[in-house]
Amino acid sequence: MTRVLYWLIQWTWGIVQNVLGGLLTLLLRRKHARFFGAIVTRWDFRGSMALGMFLFLGRSRQDAPQGSFTEAERRILVHEYGHTVQSCILGPLYLPVIGLPSLLWANLPFFRQRRQKKGRSYYSAYPERWANALGERVTKRPAPTDV
Repeated sequence: MTRVLYWLIQWTWGIVQNVLGGLLTLLLRRKHARFFGAIVTRWDFRGSMALGMFLFLGRSRQDAPQGSFTEAERRILVHEYGHTVQSCILGPLYLPVIGLPSLLWANLPFFRQRRQKKGRSYYSAYPERWANALGERVTKRPAPTDV
């Protein structure tokens, strides 16, 4: 997918999540980097997230200098980029079909405990597994396999 086509789809079919992501990016007032046409912003939260073509990279123990990423961060960005591809595919359905289930799977104590108890990877849930597959396919780079 060319960058022009990527941006066109994001700002038409995926307008809702892109407006939210763009507003959050402006509110954070941080420097940004690019990753395969997406805009990456580091934030102070533990987790990472994608809203349309806006990727929010959570803090890590080994943050790389601005504009570059550690290998672990690159793998997370491949995963989050997969979510941007999901946004292109699903458009206005992205938030209810991917965003909400992903948010709940990541943050509800019930699901955290269940993953830990059953030894399941965070990436075993359908939105995350699909994001990894799409991210790897488009970027030709490996995605994370466990949290």
